[in-house]
Amino acid sequence: MKQLNILLVLLVAALGLAACEKNDVPQVKDPIDIASPSPKDLITKVTLSEAQKAYVGAGNAFAINSLKLLYKQENESIIFSPLSLQYALAISANGASGETASEIISTLGYGEDQDALNEYCNLLLNQLPALDDSVEVKLTDAVIVNKEFRVQDAFRNIAEKVYYAPVEYVDATNPKVVVDRINEWAHRSTNGFIYPFLEESDISDNFAAAILNALYFKAKWSEESGKPMFNSDDIEKSKPFYLDGGGTRKVDYMVASRNFRYGKIGKNSIVELPYAHGKFAMYVILPDIKGGNGLESLLSSLTQKSWSEALASMSNDALVQLRFPRFEIEDKYNLNEMLQALGIRRAFIPNKAQFDKLLSHSGINNFFIESVLQKARINVTEWGTEAAAVTAVMIGVTSIPGQPDKAIEFFADHPFVYAIVEKTSGVILFAGVFNSL
Repeated sequence: MKQLNILLVLLVAALGLAACEKNDVPQVKDPIDIASPSPKDLITKVTLSEAQKAYVGAGNAFAINSLKLLYKQENESIIFSPLSLQYALAISANGASGETASEIISTLGYGEDQDALNEYCNLLLNQLPALDDSVEVKLTDAVIVNKEFRVQDAFRNIAEKVYYAPVEYVDATNPKVVVDRINEWAHRSTNGFIYPFLEESDISDNFAAAILNALYFKAKWSEESGKPMFNSDDIEKSKPFYLDGGGTRKVDYMVASRNFRYGKIGKNSIVELPYAHGKFAMYVILPDIKGGNGLESLLSSLTQKSWSEALASMSNDALVQLRFPRFEIEDKYNLNEMLQALGIRRAFIPNKAQFDKLLSHSGINNFFIESVLQKARINVTEWGTEAAAVTAVMIGVTSIPGQPDKAIEFFADHPFVYAIVEKTSGVILFAGVFNSL
């Protein structure tokens, strides 16, 4: 079974993320601070201005477009966190200027307003973890810098005060030092769910800095009248999952018959699977076609508009006979091509990228993004869901130094799209495609 590790990695230096079989956490002296805010009081909903509500839509459009491009690239089951990716890019944009900054900010849907992007990110950092004491949400940031360079004061101020991202300098002449620091940070930031993240070979000779974000999510399914959504005794084991184009795979299905929010997105069905007290939910979009090109057709027609309209029109308390696979997926991605297709281009071009607000070193200013990698993990069981994302932006330098009459059948026994969403704001935390194990 493939396991899904969510590590969104934006690498601004040439990195190739390789899997590491070692599972022991390295012993690191004085580990990097984890400075994510701890909520003191619970809130009923995410409070957004009208402008910020539009940013949610723009962010979800970015998520949907990224999902479509990434699935086209991978052509297999995927999971990633658009929100973690947005944070890594947003922090990086504060170190950029000119066309480089403009491309990053506009691709994320914020026009030219860097301050608005920072304010919005800070709001989510503080409010998402405070919505439900039965759901664990951690958003954590950090900046690791080659000690040959210095972070500029303005960038450091924003990183620490807006994103709660501590800055640490490391001896990059020893790649193991860099790798151990980042891996240990990723391990702690995701409660051990993401490890390892990098190998020594992932640190290029041009390493200047790593801008890190981690997103961790863990929640039980909601209960109805004190009864769990799924029961371990009711698992249907080794049943067929019908692949697009023909053929089957064997999967284990969780089953439930209860009231769910249900609707249509075009001809396709969508159901809401709530977590805990209902502030967070997984939405599953199931193509109407089984064994054909249903997933391709769904993805080609999926837009932010059709997504938001479908969620708004879902009926409450529809009796649904649900069959949903239990799955765990792990994968890694290079996101360069995807991000360039979405509009972030100049940041990847040596000697043209404008990261002049980020680092300084004797007049050297040839910083650029060499690669963007993502590693993702998700585990969906009858208990609930655990998912995490770690995003690292590695900075390189060119030279170093309606209620139905009967139960609706929602049998997710063929490829489908899913997303984990904070319901009061509509923010997509994770998104993916399941087409086989």
